[in-house]
Amino acid sequence: MAHGFGATKHYGLASFAEKFAAAGYACLVFDYRHFGDSDGAPRGLLDVKRQQEDWRAAIAHARALGYRRVVLWGTSFAGGHVLDLAAERGDLDAVIAQVPHVSGLATLLALPVWSALRLSAVAAADVLLRPFGRRQYVKAFGPEGSLAAMSSPGAYRSMIRTLPKGVEATRGDGWKAYFDRHNAITASGLLQVLTYSPGRRAEKIRAPALIQAARNDRTTPFQPAKRVAGVIPNGTFIAYDADHFDVYLDEAFERVVADQLHFLDQCLGGKNPPKSSGGV
Repeated sequence: MAHGFGATKHYGLASFAEKFAAAGYACLVFDYRHFGDSDGAPRGLLDVKRQQEDWRAAIAHARALGYRRVVLWGTSFAGGHVLDLAAERGDLDAVIAQVPHVSGLATLLALPVWSALRLSAVAAADVLLRPFGRRQYVKAFGPEGSLAAMSSPGAYRSMIRTLPKGVEATRGDGWKAYFDRHNAITASGLLQVLTYSPGRRAEKIRAPALIQAARNDRTTPFQPAKRVAGVIPNGTFIAYDADHFDVYLDEAFERVVADQLHFLDQCLGGKNPPKSSGGV
């Protein structure tokens, strides 16, 4: 399991992992290099190729631990990663893509024109500064109308709400301070988002795949996700009356994760045995 664009595992992934663990499924949750608890400099570097390498390393690690059956779970931008990886691999038992990024063009068109122009200027500045050893950053999440990669109504507030309660693992300064420190990406990463369309290879996915899309999604649009689900040979599509960030919280979260567990029970026959008995 890994999070989406510019996010870390602390933004609500524990809630999903706890549900899966309670149902008998082991979860490996990780941060990409350059983000969260993982190392890598510069911080906040968004690179599609490196993030996919991190997914491959996580799969290899799970296999090395002796787990025979592996399911990829990705949300938002990571929903695109798991679909793209499933298109190239034949060793996955299932894929769950929650409100997935499937089309760079669709994501671009979902942005207000003024926001797209401002973000393009910041991304260009990062490209120009990089040869001189400097970087231009932009906030990943921001209040509505602010200069941020995601500033749709409710985005900033929802991500704050997904943070754990208390001050654990933050050296005593609180999770809001953690969010403020990590809420930034290298601006040129925005260009990679716009050129990354993992849905183009969806017909090559052979593993059972669950695509969950929000009808009111203003970040990763609904219709492209629905079309992609339709070309996956063993695809399941479920729609929700929700926006992109609703799926991490409250009733929408409960509905989404219940459907995920039902899907896993159908694909894996109930529970994922923790270890293989005779090697990988």
